[in-house]
Amino acid sequence: MNLDGDVKKLAMSVTCGCSILCVIEIVLVSLLAATGLVTFNPLIIASSIGGTLVIVLCFWWMAKSIQKALDEATKEGKNINAGVAKGYNQRLFAQAIWIVLDIFVPKMIYGDFVPLITICGLLPLLFPRISILVSQAKGKLKKNKNISSEEGGEG
Repeated sequence: MNLDGDVKKLAMSVTCGCSILCVIEIVLVSLLAATGLVTFNPLIIASSIGGTLVIVLCFWWMAKSIQKALDEATKEGKNINAGVAKGYNQRLFAQAIWIVLDIFVPKMIYGDFVPLITICGLLPLLFPRISILVSQAKGKLKKNKNISSEEGGEG
């Protein structure tokens, strides 16, 4: 199964945006640590990269599951909602596992809850939405004006 060109372009755009936001996050925490406002430790970098990796993989997973559901609907007449819902639940579960790991791994390593590490690991879960909003603001991605809430869409 191959992704359509537009879907692949969106996924690549989100991947690049999330990577840039991850670097910005690490630089900001480093600057805060340099000023003495926070204590820096290497697990902050690992947590930030880990969260970014999880959410980017989930975004690609979403693109593939939607493409698969659309392909099955056009070829075999299957219901799109079942395939999309299954993929959504699996991605949500993967993100939940990341959240639990991001909270408890630093606690096991340092013996106490470390909020900065947890925040740096959870913040990337917002990166795809931020990347999409920035792409829309720059005009690289346009909202679909053909779908409205009244017609059953979410747009």
